[in-house]
Amino acid sequence: MKSIMQTEKRCYICTTMLNLHKHHIFQGKNRKTSENNGFTVYLCGEHHNMSDNSVHFNHNMDRKIKEECQKVYELRHTREEFMALIGRNYRE
Repeated sequence: MKSIMQTEKRCYICTTMLNLHKHHIFQGKNRKTSENNGFTVYLCGEHHNMSDNSVHFNHNMDRKIKEECQKVYELRHTREEFMALIGRNYRE
């Protein structure tokens, strides 16, 4: 499924088109849910997992993307639907 967060293949953080990685916003047991619902973004290596300033090492950046994804999802769905999929509210 296409990303609900992006229409172009660019880094979600810095907009570069170089060295892009597909990032599943909700990982672990929710990775497949992310894939099936478009909870993905493209990130350059720097912002994905190749520096301290990346979603895999910067908790605030990771949390912000999760919150933004939930916000976009809730434009067309309910909070209850999101909670049924992910099991946690990121918009507190």
